[in-house]
Amino acid sequence: MTRCVETLVVGAGISGLAYAHARGPQADLVVLEGAKRAGGLVHTERLGAQGEFRAELGPESLRFEVAGGLTDMLRELGLEARKPPTNASKRFLVHRGRLVDAPLGPKMITTPLLTLGGKLRLASEPFRAARVALDGSVADFVRHRIGQEALDALLDPLVSGIHAGDPQQLSMRACFPRLVELVETHGGLFKALFKTRGDPAPSVMKPVGGCDAIVSALTRALGERIVLDASVGSLAFDGETWRVRSTVGEFEAARLVLALPAASAARLLSTVAPALARPIGSIASESLVSVTHVWRRADVGHPLDGFGYLVASRERMRHLGTLFSSSIAPDACPPSHVVLRTLLGGARRPETIDLAEAELLAIVRSEVRALLELRGEPELVRVQRWRATLPRFDLAHPERVAAIEAACPPSLVLLGNWLRGIGVNHLVAHARSRAAELSRAG
Repeated sequence: MTRCVETLVVGAGISGLAYAHARGPQADLVVLEGAKRAGGLVHTERLGAQGEFRAELGPESLRFEVAGGLTDMLRELGLEARKPPTNASKRFLVHRGRLVDAPLGPKMITTPLLTLGGKLRLASEPFRAARVALDGSVADFVRHRIGQEALDALLDPLVSGIHAGDPQQLSMRACFPRLVELVETHGGLFKALFKTRGDPAPSVMKPVGGCDAIVSALTRALGERIVLDASVGSLAFDGETWRVRSTVGEFEAARLVLALPAASAARLLSTVAPALARPIGSIASESLVSVTHVWRRADVGHPLDGFGYLVASRERMRHLGTLFSSSIAPDACPPSHVVLRTLLGGARRPETIDLAEAELLAIVRSEVRALLELRGEPELVRVQRWRATLPRFDLAHPERVAAIEAACPPSLVLLGNWLRGIGVNHLVAHARSRAAELSRAG
């Protein structure tokens, strides 16, 4: 028997869950998820014999705006989020095989990451032409505004930490639209910083109990409207009604929401909307490996007085950086231990996704051990592979998104990290705005 609903949501990652929640408890909708758990990339896991260690396998923390999508959603769900402790506010970069403070604010004057010439070049930013390199690569933009040294030392590791990508390949306007907007509005980065001083800034926060607390709360709120282990095999569309075949039966819906990875969305749309499927299917994605390693505190020489560190390409290391998970969230483990999380792969070393666990641990031993003064062996290791998970917002991406939106029929909603932003805050805000559009239309 075919089940008829007003809206069918395919995919119960954070985008699909946020959309369904924003539609409200009275909405006639069903959420289908092919996996045995909801949440997608947002995944917290308990480790150890008694579950005494908590590890984030997806986003380590979340970026909250002062008001808006994610902040509002957590308030509706009754969830509490906390800033990391003050002693976790430092960020580090690797410089010649050792950790140095990331040069924020006045530290830029004394940082060893830039030569005197590099610092003078950076200081000349207010005098650079405002309209140059806004539609080029991240590397083009940074090179024009603050110089090659700053690109190599500061922005290269930042881009690998956020997008796991190559600044030469990525579109500045797609990856950092807010910075482009600031330059367009104020004429430069330093001028924008001066003009916007005093404005409330976004905060890094973490839900109490880990990021999975959001998924659990959304799942509870949606109740029986979520169906897990329900894979969708095919779509049909007659111009008015979507017909969906899945492993749990057939559905008819006036509105279809695809909250899936780009490759999966393109596959499902290939027969019913080939002009839409083609640009979606052209999106490349980076793969990432997360290695969580738990140590006795006595075996770690570094004070871990920060959020973590990132590695620039010029350091020729095989990992991208390490997060100090138990400094960010002290309740992630007992005081006798620390939880660290090393990230590898991305555009810099795509082959890493296929390395054996022993090879991944060898990289941790040879590179992270020296940086953090690790002694002995970790007490516990958890490897998570995220294959083709971070979309590459390349130079064609702005035009690609425009083509996708132009070809999308009104009864189809597309959600996912491959459209306009990869952060959870972006995904939630986009999903809620699409749900709000429907509410206003109704």
